[in-house]
Amino acid sequence: MREVIIDNSVLEALRLSECKFATVFAQCPDIMIIASLVNGHIMDANAAFAKQTGIEIDEAIGRTPTALNLWAVPGMGPNILEQLQKGIIHNLEVPFRCKNGYTFSGLMSAQPLDFCSTPAVLVIVRDITQLKQAQQQLQFSEEKFANAFHNSPDGLAITRQEDGMVLEVNEGFCRITGYSEQQCVAHSTFDLGIWADLNDRHTLIERLKSHGSVRDLRARLRDASGNIRICELSSQPIVIAGEDCLLTISRDITQNQQMQEKLHLAATVFESTAEGVLITDTDQRITAVNRAFSAITG
Repeated sequence: MREVIIDNSVLEALRLSECKFATVFAQCPDIMIIASLVNGHIMDANAAFAKQTGIEIDEAIGRTPTALNLWAVPGMGPNILEQLQKGIIHNLEVPFRCKNGYTFSGLMSAQPLDFCSTPAVLVIVRDITQLKQAQQQLQFSEEKFANAFHNSPDGLAITRQEDGMVLEVNEGFCRITGYSEQQCVAHSTFDLGIWADLNDRHTLIERLKSHGSVRDLRARLRDASGNIRICELSSQPIVIAGEDCLLTISRDITQNQQMQEKLHLAATVFESTAEGVLITDTDQRITAVNRAFSAITG
């Protein structure tokens, strides 16, 4: 009587185990297939397989993935079966083809097992098409940013907000400051002595705090040779690898500033001279006169 009770307990445990497996197999959102390890014939498949591939389970059973045209790359089937016969497959990226011709990227894992006393393999495939598309879009965006960053004629620098440490600079920044990328990275702009007037740095920080970003702040920067450059700075907070950073654009307007100062000086001299002065064009038409000329001629 004791042996019968034990046998019934074992059978009940086995039944529950099979029931759990059947439930997981049927309801798993990933594709699950049980195939013969000898010839690759599909012995069972779950609902996710039918939904993803468009192939009904009854249509798939007894046929190989190659016969069902599931492999998006010709000749892949025998190679996959050979790998399965050697052991476990873990997270192998494989392109698959659906019944309607649509292809998707799957992450495949496989584990040998005995199924109804037959050497078999449990194959699980997760559709990663959207993930790959997102990764490709991210890579494309990163490449666009990198190209814009490094090819910009303006000076661009990415610094850490916490301590002002330079994380990356472009050639434009190196040209303006006279420092190489190696000299800049892992140092703060304060350590490099770039700020000719620390009040400009203070103004930048205060505007960032009050407005969130800075546009066209005129500042005096000191280059590696000690020369002062007049720059317009624009700064925008960004997050890189979870760290709060700043993207700062520096536009060198030193020559424009010098030209404006010369023009202002010339205009001041023109108006202030005691002698009457007039300016004509090539056709001898008067284009400008100073105050003294107006006073003399009335």
